[in-house]
Amino acid sequence: MTKVEQDNINNNGGSININRRDEEDKRAELQSYIPDYLKQFINPYHDEFCYTRIYHYRLVAALMVEGFLPIAIEGVILPKLHHKRCVISLPESLHVSKSIRKKSKRFRLSINQCFDRVVEGCRRQHGPRCWLYPELVRVFKEIHDAGQVNSIIDPSSTTHQQQAPVRLYSIEVFNEETGNLAAGELGYTVGSIYTSLTGFSAENSAGSVQLASLGRLLSTLHFSMWDLGMDMNYKRELGSRVMARNEFVAHVHDVRVTKGYNILPTGNSNNRFNKSNFTGFNCKSLIDRELPLFSISNIDGETEVSFMDDIHTQTITSEKSNRGGKNSSRSTNYPQPNRKKQRNTSKQR
Repeated sequence: MTKVEQDNINNNGGSININRRDEEDKRAELQSYIPDYLKQFINPYHDEFCYTRIYHYRLVAALMVEGFLPIAIEGVILPKLHHKRCVISLPESLHVSKSIRKKSKRFRLSINQCFDRVVEGCRRQHGPRCWLYPELVRVFKEIHDAGQVNSIIDPSSTTHQQQAPVRLYSIEVFNEETGNLAAGELGYTVGSIYTSLTGFSAENSAGSVQLASLGRLLSTLHFSMWDLGMDMNYKRELGSRVMARNEFVAHVHDVRVTKGYNILPTGNSNNRFNKSNFTGFNCKSLIDRELPLFSISNIDGETEVSFMDDIHTQTITSEKSNRGGKNSSRSTNYPQPNRKKQRNTSKQR
């Protein structure tokens, strides 16, 4: 063996050792973000990923309230905690382009109307690489159908236990003229954070319209942050930025209990505050903020919101009881829509 060959072996061996130490450091850092009550259920795996073979809706909800984004490969859940999270601070950072606003009048957004069809659309678009394996979809569906899953923060505590509500939604965008499902996504809420899991688009511009109108809806409902997961160019165009892992997790912990009253309006028959036939919201009306909150009520400790397309109000009052104390009342003023502009818009439609 020549000296050059020996040097190459030594150098490669050194690289392997460095890579191993680097991987061990990453696992140790990831381990530090796993709370004690979850360490018996999940383990650090590689880089940003943990792993578990336990498919249970309460475990997945607990992962969500700790900042992990649950994805999967076959037979294994891979909770992901990004080094840098792509987020939009709401409402100030959301950007909607003029072209998308113009195209949005052709579409209507609804929530929780067709979970299975949204899953099917995502699988069709993303193909074999889609991580929506049946076992994980089943868990998502359980959280979705429950309406809300309360995840206990630090179950081992014998003094004061807090609950963080998790809600999982299907977001749909329909073509107003044809009635076809044009785009959609799955997402969930923890406190005042909405997280987009995965989505699809079946018509030109429908995906962009869905994102813009959803972002405006989240802003109107006082969500503080839109979590978009991995950083990508189209997300930057919406106004996103990257947030360091420690900063993101700290924000999740800060709002998961105190802001647990944030809820999206759905049209399910078992949703108590939607008494009328629900057809969703015109996307352009959402983007133009022509649909202010109509009513907010508090029933059994949960704040509930309903929207009306044809009734406008300036002041709303909400009851918040998720802080662990007495209900507090807040009055929020919204700017009244431009009536002249609304009349012109109605004529155009």
